[in-house]
Amino acid sequence: VAMRLLLVQRRCADPFVTVSATLNEVILRRYAADRRASADHFPWLARVSPALCLSTELDGPGDNRIDIWRLKRGEESGAKLRLRSLRSGQVLHYEGEQGAERMVRMELPDGTVLHYEGERG
Repeated sequence: VAMRLLLVQRRCADPFVTVSATLNEVILRRYAADRRASADHFPWLARVSPALCLSTELDGPGDNRIDIWRLKRGEESGAKLRLRSLRSGQVLHYEGEQGAERMVRMELPDGTVLHYEGERG
């Protein structure tokens, strides 16, 4: 994932290469699913591909706050990709279109990873 993003950055220097063809939803979803992914890279992603990038938002009361990563199309917030509990460190990963997201993986702070299959519900 990181190598692909670096490739995009190199191609951005070439005025004849369009980034939107390279940085697509599949790559952004893979990046969000990677344990090494960081919201620190979101400003760079937004500069490289303003039409389709990732966004983060905090939600929830007090100690139960969660960090939510979403696809972002222009100014419109899209499908939920990742949810992290700031208190426990538990991370939930989602697939699917906005409104039809389903949890596919849970990462616990102790390193345990649980995978889920099937439709939402």
